Amino acid sequence: MMARFFLFPLLLAWTCWTSGAESPAESSRLVTRHGLTVRVDGEVTSVWRELRSVVDLQLTLVSDTVATPPLADDLAFFVRKELLALGYAAAEVTWSLENSTAVLQVTPGERERIGRTIFRGTEAATEEEMRAMLLRPTRERYGRLGREAPLVESEIRAGAALVQRLIQSKGFLGATVNEPEFVRRPGEPTEIVLAVKEGTRTVFGSVSLSGEFPGSSAALQADARKLTAQPFSEVKAEAFRTSLLSSLQSSGHFGATVETSLQPDAAGSKVDVLYRIEPGGVFRIRRLDVGEEFSRGAQRIIHAGFRPAEGQVWSLSDLELMQRRVMDAGLLATMDVEPQRIPGDAIGLALRISGTESPRRTLALYGGYETLRGPILGLEWRHVNVLDTGDTMRLRAGWEAGGPEGSLRWIHPALFASAWSLDTELAALHATAWNYTHDSIRLRAAVSRQYGRRLAVSFFGSVSADSAGGGGLTEEELGPSQYQTASGGGLVSLDFRDSPLVPHKGWFTSAELEAGNAAVPFVRGRVRFSWYQPINDKLRVAANWQAGAVSVRDGIRRLPLDQRMFNGGASTVRSFGERALGPQSQGGTPLGGSLMQAANAEISWEFLPNLEAALFADAGSLSQSTSPFPDFPDDLRYAIGLGLRYALPVGPLRLDYGLNPDRREGEPSGAFHATFGYAF
Repeated sequence: MMARFFLFPLLLAWTCWTSGAESPAESSRLVTRHGLTVRVDGEVTSVWRELRSVVDLQLTLVSDTVATPPLADDLAFFVRKELLALGYAAAEVTWSLENSTAVLQVTPGERERIGRTIFRGTEAATEEEMRAMLLRPTRERYGRLGREAPLVESEIRAGAALVQRLIQSKGFLGATVNEPEFVRRPGEPTEIVLAVKEGTRTVFGSVSLSGEFPGSSAALQADARKLTAQPFSEVKAEAFRTSLLSSLQSSGHFGATVETSLQPDAAGSKVDVLYRIEPGGVFRIRRLDVGEEFSRGAQRIIHAGFRPAEGQVWSLSDLELMQRRVMDAGLLATMDVEPQRIPGDAIGLALRISGTESPRRTLALYGGYETLRGPILGLEWRHVNVLDTGDTMRLRAGWEAGGPEGSLRWIHPALFASAWSLDTELAALHATAWNYTHDSIRLRAAVSRQYGRRLAVSFFGSVSADSAGGGGLTEEELGPSQYQTASGGGLVSLDFRDSPLVPHKGWFTSAELEAGNAAVPFVRGRVRFSWYQPINDKLRVAANWQAGAVSVRDGIRRLPLDQRMFNGGASTVRSFGERALGPQSQGGTPLGGSLMQAANAEISWEFLPNLEAALFADAGSLSQSTSPFPDFPDDLRYAIGLGLRYALPVGPLRLDYGLNPDRREGEPSGAFHATFGYAF
């Protein structure tokens, strides 16, 4: 170990010495690619990384073997273009040839930075809104803007046009924006002044609907009245027309039309809007036309996924749900679903389904972190459309802090060509925590189905062979050390959230019941209810309640330790470590209980794009009581804390610290949790 610490400084010193030896002089830098040499002269230290990338790219694209005047001229052009994009408005680049070397003489000049922005002549939008529009072109190219954001005049002019469109969207249809004025002071960021001429403000006058309305028109009429007196823009008028059309089509009126008639008054301050609706007939889906480019297995999954639509009224939302489920099977890389009218059938539709399939075999590295399991790392080999059946096989081998794990999983996305799916898994694991070791070989199978967008049901069964020991546990604390488990049960859930990964609005509830034998017979149940509500674009609140109970005839200590209920951790009471709330052995191993409950409340604020801060409060309990479930807890433990969430495509990376406000002897003062996904 000492040799490693001694070797590291030597390696660092060698790296720094060799890097310095290869670096060109401060005012002269060389780039060589496939026999071509380019020398860049000038004070370009602060921007050399960007300029070198430009030179490297140009040398890679050409087939020249010697430096020529056209090549040198192109290099000078692109280097100057990059300098302009970095805010060097006065940059000059000249070129020359010295023997076989192209020489670029660079004079960057002073770099201009974006300073204060001043908007005059309007109060239609806030300064924050107008600045965001003005700097959008620069932000999209340069990334997040900081104090050193470069000033590029062409981008500011493009942003000024966006400001004009913003003011027009507020109802000032004739609004104009003058050319940006740049106020330059030596050594300071450049101030940008933008003058706006608003003109007359136009609002929606009467907004009315005419024609036939399928079903009740009260909701449509109410939505139309909400537009009255709002700032008028053709974009808003078109958006409402589109929403009307979408509402008609969702009711099966695939051929519906909605025409808009605008009637401005003489002063230009008000526009009356009339929407003429022609719903047409109610269309039904007669057949599926699946592209011949799909394999037999892919066609099987597509037919099974879209079969519920055949003979039904056209519904775009239902078809989008079916398409997402077919894509979730993993067989297809892309899929297009195009409705087509059937000749000779006034209200008949055919669904033309085309697309491309995914690679059948893939090898991927997976990883993550959980507070209980620690770092997780492994390999997954996946084979989709096995034997052209549409089934998927996944083989995993990995390691977590407690030990190795592996599994073989077989998924039937369309069991017997139906809407039910079958998921079977054979898994083996060796896990160690608190010096307590658990080894298990398990076979589990589950059949599940999604009914519509909200309701899902699942039935499952499993058998396993287990062994447990260590941790200095007594026989009573550990329960059986060698046992076999066999169990079965069901799960039902209702999901009214706007997103299952990043929920902001709606609610979710689930209930699970399982019965089996693990050395002794047991019955286990779990329930959960979660609620989410946004306050505004940046703030949201959420609440959750969950409970679980396991019933054993001769007491919870007869049940194996890993089959008991636990509390504490990243998704329950966050002032405790994972499973750390409740009774423990003398060595600190959680012993679990028969009844757990946890309640959570949280308010979060998105203070930067994709970054949230959260304030939360938790309460929960764990007991070994034999009282019937549910039983109101009489020994609650609490947590108050702060969290940070960084949005990722698979859900947020979550960091939470929960403080124990009512600490008892032997309890922690708080706990830190790092994991992926929301707490509930």
